[in-house]
Amino acid sequence: MSLEAVAGELGWSTSKVSRIELAKIAVTPADVRALLGVLDALSDEVETLVSLASEDRQPGWWRQYAEVLPPWFEGYLSLESEASQLLAYESEVVPGLLQTEEYAAEILRHSPYTQLPDEAARAAELRRARQVRLLGQDPIHLDVVINEGALRRAIGSREVMCGQLRRLVETAELSNVAVQVLLFAAGAHPGVDGSFTVLEFADSSNPRIVYLDRMTNSEYLDGLRDVAAYRHAHDQLRAAALSPSESRQMISGLSRELMK
Repeated sequence: MSLEAVAGELGWSTSKVSRIELAKIAVTPADVRALLGVLDALSDEVETLVSLASEDRQPGWWRQYAEVLPPWFEGYLSLESEASQLLAYESEVVPGLLQTEEYAAEILRHSPYTQLPDEAARAAELRRARQVRLLGQDPIHLDVVINEGALRRAIGSREVMCGQLRRLVETAELSNVAVQVLLFAAGAHPGVDGSFTVLEFADSSNPRIVYLDRMTNSEYLDGLRDVAAYRHAHDQLRAAALSPSESRQMISGLSRELMK
């Protein structure tokens, strides 16, 4: 079967099927079972290979958080761990890679997947672990536009919000991080339909991928026209937003207002 045929049967992107085939991402037991179902494998082969996937000797670091990891988000973390650059727009909250643990815990406390206090705290640890990609010798480049509403939305106490805004300013000073604020005054813009992330990879043979996050699932787009549309939307959002330096000043001003 072709990549397109397998992807179509499973509702996956062709990129995901290709990455599994080339051993560029870890494959979950559920994905193995789904793939073998499409390929009409014998039942004993299915159970053997699903068992092998379960006993993966080199699991992704995120699997230690399996108890609070929505099943569809594991694939994204695998892609994010490989990506060299993220182009993102966030409409409602501070992006996960830039959240403080306290801010993240407040958001996750209202998630249908992390209702218990211990679950919310554990999920917040997962977000903190992701942030390691922003540091080190080969950090990921993050270019994000944040809607003004996400910064003014009161998440948790005043102290939590102040800490989050300070973290934003500090992180935005990293050479591999660009944060821009899209003011309410910008009016209509290409991000009105919601948040998105474009993942780009250092290996030119890897296609760019658009990731769309939902409450109970996610969507990946890798068609040339789709990716081009979202990259163009990101360019337009950047052009309409405050510059990185103006954005840092604006965020610092919001933090000072909260401290009064």
